[in-house]
Amino acid sequence: MDKSKCFSALQAMAYCQGTPVSPGIKRRAWFVPLASILGWPTIPVDEFLRPTSSVYDGAFTLAEGVKWLPLDHLPGKAEFKSEAQGEEPSRSFKVSGTFIHPKIDEDAATAATSLINSRIVVLVEDMRGKYRVIGCEKYDGALVSPSRDNGQGATGTAGTTIAVEADDPVDAPFYTGPIDTEDGIINEAP
Repeated sequence: MDKSKCFSALQAMAYCQGTPVSPGIKRRAWFVPLASILGWPTIPVDEFLRPTSSVYDGAFTLAEGVKWLPLDHLPGKAEFKSEAQGEEPSRSFKVSGTFIHPKIDEDAATAATSLINSRIVVLVEDMRGKYRVIGCEKYDGALVSPSRDNGQGATGTAGTTIAVEADDPVDAPFYTGPIDTEDGIINEAP
């Protein structure tokens, strides 16, 4: 092996002091069953298979008739994060999201029941309007762990929690392709 080709893949992390960074995510996430994805966008890699971007190239191809499903949640209670996992040289990211859906009725229970043994892919919109992905083709999408809390007393918060987590070689990749929903296509290129 020509070691001169083993250059560093490190990227700079510059920041201009005073530039605001808006935390949180928007109130609607989107998901599809992993089995309904026929084709995935790709992450560019170099000759050593190291990711060279955090942005997917291309678009998801879904089975005929499948649309991205909405997951409405309380954004002030949502959590979306990633963290490093594993041992060198096989480290990756654990990408996770926790979404509190405000309903605890029959529809919420049925939806939670349908998700418990399903693998899905979730799209989360950040406060800049950029979509990020929870779920990776290489590691079989995202695992879903639903739960319900009826709250305490007269003022406790009730809701159905949808927690998802996925392994990914990239820190929650960005997705710039179209998102085909029942209400039409969103995130279309200009």
